[in-house]
Amino acid sequence: MLRTGRRAWPIALTALALLTLGLGTGCESVETMGPDETPPTGTTVSNPEDGSAVNSDVINVRGRAEVGAEVKVYVNDVLSGSAVAAPAIPYDGLQGRYTVEDVDLGVEGDKAIRVVTTDLYGNVADQPVLLSIELDMTAPPVAFETINPPEDVTYNPFDMRWETGVPAVRLVGRTDTLAAGQHVRYNGINTFEPDSTFAFPAGAGLPDSLRFWIPMTAPALTSANPDSQITYFVESYDHAGNTSSVPVELYWNAEGKDTVLTHVVIDEPISFDDYVTGQAGMELAAGYQAPVWANYVIGIRYYIGNDNETDPQNPQTPTTKPFTAWVWRPNSDATPQPGVKANDGMNSGSQYPEAEWLELMLPNAVDISNNEHFPNKVFFVGLEWENRNNPYIGLDTTEGQVDYNSWRLPWYPPWEILDLADVMIEAIVSDIPAVTEGARTLAIRVGETTVSSR
Repeated sequence: MLRTGRRAWPIALTALALLTLGLGTGCESVETMGPDETPPTGTTVSNPEDGSAVNSDVINVRGRAEVGAEVKVYVNDVLSGSAVAAPAIPYDGLQGRYTVEDVDLGVEGDKAIRVVTTDLYGNVADQPVLLSIELDMTAPPVAFETINPPEDVTYNPFDMRWETGVPAVRLVGRTDTLAAGQHVRYNGINTFEPDSTFAFPAGAGLPDSLRFWIPMTAPALTSANPDSQITYFVESYDHAGNTSSVPVELYWNAEGKDTVLTHVVIDEPISFDDYVTGQAGMELAAGYQAPVWANYVIGIRYYIGNDNETDPQNPQTPTTKPFTAWVWRPNSDATPQPGVKANDGMNSGSQYPEAEWLELMLPNAVDISNNEHFPNKVFFVGLEWENRNNPYIGLDTTEGQVDYNSWRLPWYPPWEILDLADVMIEAIVSDIPAVTEGARTLAIRVGETTVSSR
């Protein structure tokens, strides 16, 4: 059996040879494919753009090329990097993507970039991709010159300030004509743009100087936030993205701002029982602490109730009678109460409306800026009755909302605190003695310079 097995190998090989020969004679012959001699096409460059300016001396060159092709980047005829194009995702069956990283552009100036593509078979593209760019790493100069008030201004010699109807200013700056643009940036990304420029010729070979004007409006100022100090950045930038920046701090302060101080959380008393009245000579007061910017009490507001009386001469006429409006300094108690009267007393007049708010603007504002007379700007406003049970003053009895700063004087001290309600008397405070529409001013300070606009 061993001898028979050894003879089986030659027989099997012979059969395999005959089978192969038979198969070969029974099929058509196939020619071997020749080499690919077609140069790659369609190479593009997406970054950087032809004719653009860049501000980094090392960049990445990106684009599209035949999949598997090698892409070489030359800068001013010096090989500066290469990469292989890989299939794009999603693959479109045509071009792949390539990124040649860390291409060194050298020193500043114009750069000629040549991109040469060689496919897997060694075929070189008939034409390289050519583009020109500028390496510019020098930012244009910028300088802040001044702040100008609006054009429609008049000078107030008494207060020594400029006044206008427009709460805005114009910033003046300087750069050169090589800059692509200028702006004032603030709060991160917000900007003011120039509305005019003027070029001054420079010497031979030097860029012309450029002055620019940028209008800037005031920020939103409210009674709660009547002033604001903002750091602005005057900037000049070029086409390569280089930016020069100069900080400028502007302090905006709304003069003539006023606000109403109140303890009241309702629009009107809930029922007829929520009123207080008194006899001639009795007094009623509400205490307040003014905000730090307020220097004057300029008015008082009272919620006047319906006294349920009818004028026999004219049923439509309110029957309200005069009272005296007062402002008090606080006394020296640990819990301040109304002390010395701070104004001359204002007569309310008669027949003022009932069941609504009555606003009295004081003929002479009360200055509360003296800390000796008004510690921490605490004060009281209210009334003295001149007539029996007239007027009725509203009470806010909202549960859990009592501020415990309402006081009643029966005739003689001590004052009695109202611990179940807030009297519906409000104070109007301001930073200047009188506030009327059109008389508000806006002061803008730049360093030691102050500009004011009305």
